[in-house]
Amino acid sequence: MFDGTIVSNFMHQVERLGDRSAMRHRDARDGRWLDISWSEYGTYAREVAMGLASLGIAPGDTVAIFSPNRPEWHIADMGSLAARAVTVPIYLNNAPPQVAYVLGHSGSKVVFVGGEEHLRKIEKVRDEAPDLRNAVVFDGESSADGFVISWTDLRERGREYDVTHEGEFDSRWREVLPDDVATIVYTSGTTGMPKGVILTHHNVVWTADALFQVFTEDESGRRLSYLPLAHIAERVTGHFTQAFLGVQTWFASSVDSVAQDLRDCRPTVFFGVPRVWEKFHAGIMAKVAEREEDERMMFDGLMTLATAAVELRQAGEEITEENVQALQMADQMAFAPIRAALGLDQARFLVSGAAPINPGLLTFFHAIGLPIAEVYGQTEDSGPATLNPPERIRIGTVGPALPGVDVRLAEDGEILVRGGNVFAGYFRNPDGTAEALRDGWLHTGDVGVMDQDGYLTITDRKKDLIITAQGKNVAPQELENRLKYHPLISQAVVIGDRRPYLVALVTLDADALARFAAEREPAADGGVPVEDPSLREAVQSAVDAVNGEFSSAEQIKRFALLPRDFLVEEEEITPTLKVRRRTIIDRYEAVIDSLYD
Repeated sequence: MFDGTIVSNFMHQVERLGDRSAMRHRDARDGRWLDISWSEYGTYAREVAMGLASLGIAPGDTVAIFSPNRPEWHIADMGSLAARAVTVPIYLNNAPPQVAYVLGHSGSKVVFVGGEEHLRKIEKVRDEAPDLRNAVVFDGESSADGFVISWTDLRERGREYDVTHEGEFDSRWREVLPDDVATIVYTSGTTGMPKGVILTHHNVVWTADALFQVFTEDESGRRLSYLPLAHIAERVTGHFTQAFLGVQTWFASSVDSVAQDLRDCRPTVFFGVPRVWEKFHAGIMAKVAEREEDERMMFDGLMTLATAAVELRQAGEEITEENVQALQMADQMAFAPIRAALGLDQARFLVSGAAPINPGLLTFFHAIGLPIAEVYGQTEDSGPATLNPPERIRIGTVGPALPGVDVRLAEDGEILVRGGNVFAGYFRNPDGTAEALRDGWLHTGDVGVMDQDGYLTITDRKKDLIITAQGKNVAPQELENRLKYHPLISQAVVIGDRRPYLVALVTLDADALARFAAEREPAADGGVPVEDPSLREAVQSAVDAVNGEFSSAEQIKRFALLPRDFLVEEEEITPTLKVRRRTIIDRYEAVIDSLYD
């Protein structure tokens, strides 16, 4: 279906779709949605490519992007690739030392930045990135010393260079080869400094071809770009996918505007990390809780009916005609309005990935007509390795391998992956490459089981498995995900390696905590302290409910409520909201020790 390079596919869409809208973004002045056509996208990318050439960027040079999601991010990326450069995305939440590390380690010569706030971070670490020549700022002016170049000035330079170097743009992008490095993606790893994952044009094109054998779409599709573009999931879903299918990408204005942006965009494909789906569920249930008692009881009854139908279908059993009619009524009365309120009423495919999700949450969304398919993969395999097909989703699994991908389990249960999606290695890290790639197989570090039909279930990270003092092996993620299903709980970290029993550190969801406080008599002034007996009782009930599903050795005996949620800025969670277990255990060592007193 697809071949060539990212750039050749992009240029095909520019020629094919012309004046059709490629991207939509809000006008910063009045909030209106503005369109950028495919022709304009192609022109801007050409200007950027030649602007980079005017700065001396040669084929194979690295160019970084440090900016929020916006059209210029896509244009800078595609323009850089068309110049035969290698792009290096940087997470916005990275601390200055991490930004310095990525710029320095990658040898980036130019960095695209969003605005003054991001530029200040770059200027702080400029001396630690000896190869860095220029910062191109999307919102800002060029500097007198020439280091900072405005987006407008770069494109103007590109237009002038294009005139005096006739034919160079076409020769550059046409000379990009499938085996050329397209991007170096520094992982948001849960331990240590990030590793630079080398992905070639072939990796990305091959992965897109495999994905679109599982589900199909055309240029009528829409995506909402809101997760960090520095993460491979958003980059594949909302950016690279666009170059292969010609779908339209909308850009959320901010994290706070996502709810409204979703309703405006009404995406046809929507990818969310588990925390996004948890927030949606909590919001739905909060709205239900505000209704009159008879309406709440009716909703509960309809959910019971719909959940039973989901469980029957998951078991491969047929639904009676009578129940089908009842489900249609339930959908019309209760569930269709929920989908419309979320902005997901036109979604053809919903996906959850980047971290494990509670199967009960998936059952809930299936019941209300939003069947979410889990995907599994890493940056090292270009994002996806397995995916539940939309018509054959098995809740609790991450689906079978993508077409052309081989997945097998090692003797210790570690998941191994082989295919055209597997990366070329870690940049300037031969030891890391040798450890991850052995005999052509990517050793993922994840542990799982596979059923007779090839559907994979992830049980935990190999390095996260807990062995208690009694010798019991425990997978903490399963406990943690079940705890997080409770509306009050935001994050949970289960601890107990070589300890006599399991304990947990628990953080609370700010919105749910505010509702909990408002329901108290008299109403609390702004919140509830973690020492509050009624709050601890509510969390204890959640812990007891989860414990009831596990053996005694796997149960959480004690827990501590932390005064705040884990933060990306404190390096306690990754930008995709995976906990940095080692960091948290070290930081809260005294709290953990107190749970064993």
